Amino acid sequence: MASPSTSSARAGDSDEDNRRSHPDARNTYGRREPGRRLRILARKEFTDALPNRLVVVALVLLLALTLIAVGLGAASVHTKLAEYNQTVALLKSLGRTEIPPMPSLNPIAVSKNFINYLAMVGALLAMVLGFTTVRKEREGGTLGHILSRPVYRDQLLTGKILGNAAILGVLMIAVGAVTALALALVGGVPLTLVQIDKLAFTMVMSWLYMLVFFLLAMFFSLWLPKGNQALLLTIIVWLVFAFIFPQIGDTMDLDNQLPGGFFATLGMNKTQETAALLQFKWYEKLRDGVEELSPTKHYERISFALLGIKTEFANTKPAEIIRLKAVNVVGLLVPIVLLIGGSYVVFLRQES
Repeated sequence: MASPSTSSARAGDSDEDNRRSHPDARNTYGRREPGRRLRILARKEFTDALPNRLVVVALVLLLALTLIAVGLGAASVHTKLAEYNQTVALLKSLGRTEIPPMPSLNPIAVSKNFINYLAMVGALLAMVLGFTTVRKEREGGTLGHILSRPVYRDQLLTGKILGNAAILGVLMIAVGAVTALALALVGGVPLTLVQIDKLAFTMVMSWLYMLVFFLLAMFFSLWLPKGNQALLLTIIVWLVFAFIFPQIGDTMDLDNQLPGGFFATLGMNKTQETAALLQFKWYEKLRDGVEELSPTKHYERISFALLGIKTEFANTKPAEIIRLKAVNVVGLLVPIVLLIGGSYVVFLRQES
């Protein structure tokens, strides 16, 4: 007589055989627990990225550059604070009672260089993840094996997007934490709650920006059969949208035509500058249109506003900045939606 465990094992084998031999049963099983299946696929994608040398190198490089940039900015804040304290001590020793107010210190603004590092190294890291996420399965011959299981193409692609989005999210949390700690420990100026909120929103915008280039690389790796073609086209598109379009916009800016500013050189105030620009309204629309095509420009504009690098936003609450810069948020969300949609269309129509 067969033992209960043996019977259970045979029953399990029989159920598995039935799922493999009957498409309808496989369909039902494959859709039974989509949430659990997506978690498994996302977790696999997350853990598979950890041994990737390119990912590790880019991650370490990004964190190191961020730490250097923030450290230099924090040191600058510390120097200004020390100079102020020395001035106050000197005045008090001389019996002076009129103490100058503490200079306005915006520690997150002096660390603006790490935004440039995120825009470059972060985008490269995202493209590495996007290029390898599906191609590693194809080149390893495991894609067909995975799809022979009760896993659907849309579930597989969704799991990969979620897993890599989680990787980029963890990276941004690490960068934000390193920034806040460095400013507090090196600069000696702990961030206020409002500044922490602004830094957090900046990390969210950085996450969206990196997600754009992850999806770009994934789309091309799905669309083009040859890996070298996909990689080359991804780099070309990245260079065009991240560097060439912003450079064209900056070059076309009338105020950049002379050192120190075109309008300042002519002695024109803000009202006169606005009136002059109205005479070149079509030109400004063309220039803005070129810049609006660049996710990098959108990311730069909203990040500089959140960090207070643009001084007019230094005392503005983060939620209000997001409202005022809604166009730039949309400029990051639109390519994400388009690339996700394009990736699904391409992948679902493929046979392998």
